[in-house]
Amino acid sequence: MKILFLTNKLPHAEVAGGHRIIYERIRCLSEHGHQVGLLTFIQDEKKEQIESLRPLLIELRTLPHPRRNILVRAFHDYLSLSRPAVFWKSYSADMMKKAGEAAEQGKYDLVVAEFSEMGQYLHKNSYLSAVHTVISCHRCVTDSYEKYTELGEVKWRLHLKSIPQLRGLQKYEFNMYRSADRILVLTPQDRFTMQYYAQDLAISVVPAGVDVRYLQAHPPVPKEPIVLLTGFMSDPANEDGVEWFCHHVWPRLSERHPEVKFYIVGASPGRRIRRLAQKDSRIIVTGSVKDLRPYRNRARVFVSPVRLGSGMRTKVLEAMAGGLPVVSTSLGMAGIEAQTGVNCLVADTPELFTQSVEWLLTDRALAARMARSARELVEEKHSLESGLRRFENILNAIVEG
Repeated sequence: MKILFLTNKLPHAEVAGGHRIIYERIRCLSEHGHQVGLLTFIQDEKKEQIESLRPLLIELRTLPHPRRNILVRAFHDYLSLSRPAVFWKSYSADMMKKAGEAAEQGKYDLVVAEFSEMGQYLHKNSYLSAVHTVISCHRCVTDSYEKYTELGEVKWRLHLKSIPQLRGLQKYEFNMYRSADRILVLTPQDRFTMQYYAQDLAISVVPAGVDVRYLQAHPPVPKEPIVLLTGFMSDPANEDGVEWFCHHVWPRLSERHPEVKFYIVGASPGRRIRRLAQKDSRIIVTGSVKDLRPYRNRARVFVSPVRLGSGMRTKVLEAMAGGLPVVSTSLGMAGIEAQTGVNCLVADTPELFTQSVEWLLTDRALAARMARSARELVEEKHSLESGLRRFENILNAIVEG
């Protein structure tokens, strides 16, 4: 089988989150004898990261990520109805043409667009010949923006931007999904959400998995009183989670436990997040790091205070697989077969979230028991191999008809 992937960012071994899922899919398919091509936007990736992919691919084509004038961006964010701004931000006429050329010249059996924003290159693309198409939807964009408008604490600029975007977003997004042979989502909750908007979609659930052996390979170190949060900080869901935790949980937690530090680890932290660290020396913002395992090994508690977005949080699975006890909102545990009080603690209010983190900081036996149970859960239910096997089987079924 010949498969062409379209991605909005280079997937490689050092990246985290959704793009790590893409990298593992490419690696798995290549190792199983399939021919895989990649057409991707690049921005700040290093040459060695690009070159590291070549052994897995029969071809690698790259384009610079679109850069927009700030005035043009503002027009599309608030006024334009031609293409929803969240899709327009990733739109490139060159990518539209290159996607068609690559599929035709490579004689691919199937084209997989990873992330909904890349699905636009399979929708009404006059350059694209007859080929099977799949959109791997890591989040429902319409549902995400509706949450932005409903949540009162979301910063006003994002709230204001969401309202005009919703006018044409649902129609555009779901017409795009209908044009594909199959839609892939990460969790049963995501499938339910998608079918709420469009019952006629062909949707398959392909859960994310993590490489347990890799996550446990780093040598153990003594634990420190550290509460850890990871993720791409430019993601509105992560930025909102950081601010909610710092405003509603951290004041009481830091007052009762002056020895505790809060580590925010992940690429592209904005001014609002960096300002939090400037006000409190016990809040440490690292920016991008090459390896998250040393931070997980040192920390005592992992927190996932997400209130926005959808999909499965691989960072939560990675923390659990690494033996780190987790406190999360209900949304942060979506798609993970965990049970609060057994292999995680779920808390949706500031009071319960604070209390849950305190329990794990002070009760070492509870923390150890929960970490052990969480690791066993991931090994049994969320291994990398099971998710990749399902992904491969679905692609085979599409191509075979």
